[in-house]
Amino acid sequence: MATTKVEKAGVGFGISQQGGPIVIEVRPHHDTISALKGVQLGFELLNGITREQAKKILDVLNENVVGVRITSASEVDPDAKTDNKRQGASG
Repeated sequence: MATTKVEKAGVGFGISQQGGPIVIEVRPHHDTISALKGVQLGFELLNGITREQAKKILDVLNENVVGVRITSASEVDPDAKTDNKRQGASG
């Protein structure tokens, strides 16, 4: 049986460029999503996009995107719950 976990966080966006193409970075407002802790997420733009074009994309994202949502599924072993109940009842 699978369980679904949904995590949300507010985000903003920024631009970085370190010798290669321009990257639009996703910048969470808080470190609340466990799957993203220690992770930097960015969108690499096409070669040839100017800094001004990237700024326009950035402005649209910051004006229209308020958050990120992560959905993860994990398998739950139905026997594990049964085993725990048995141990608790006998112990």
